[in-house]
Amino acid sequence: MKLCFALAALLASTSAFAVQTITLEDGRQVQLNDDFTWEYKVTPLGHDTEDAVNSPIAATPSIPVAHKHVGTKLSLKSTKPIMQLSDSGVDILLGAPRYEDGELIIPTSLTNQSRQSVILVAVELTLSDLSGKQIDHQTVEVWQSIKRMAETYLRPEQSVQGRVIRLAAKPADQYYLSAKVVDVTTR
Repeated sequence: MKLCFALAALLASTSAFAVQTITLEDGRQVQLNDDFTWEYKVTPLGHDTEDAVNSPIAATPSIPVAHKHVGTKLSLKSTKPIMQLSDSGVDILLGAPRYEDGELIIPTSLTNQSRQSVILVAVELTLSDLSGKQIDHQTVEVWQSIKRMAETYLRPEQSVQGRVIRLAAKPADQYYLSAKVVDVTTR
């Protein structure tokens, strides 16, 4: 009799720990399995949440989206590069800035990490003072090959000096620069 009662209690306790679903703070649902594993529950497109609870789909992890728009405070006293931009396998390094004849001058270099040759790279830049007032805004082609001359293309695994960026500005010790790659054309 005691054995039957213990067996019934054991069966009841294991069924209590079967599959459970919890909702995280960000709204995602997680299924806790009785074998001490878990998985995200994904709502298939066109189905409501209740259908998703009844038919779990294992989620594939994803890489977070990289922000293409980058900003930084830059100082003319610094000798270090100010920022690196990346898009479509091309890395653009904006070097240490200097001020000369009413312009902020920023050297550039590019590295092609992709498998295709690059013929054009354009960067959009906005220069502001530290209070946020826009000083200059422009799109600069930091790399461009000569049309139909394959030997001038930026080849895979190649690094080159890019065009110098020149932004009109009044003299200051510090500025705020935001930038993003707006075009990478490959062949």
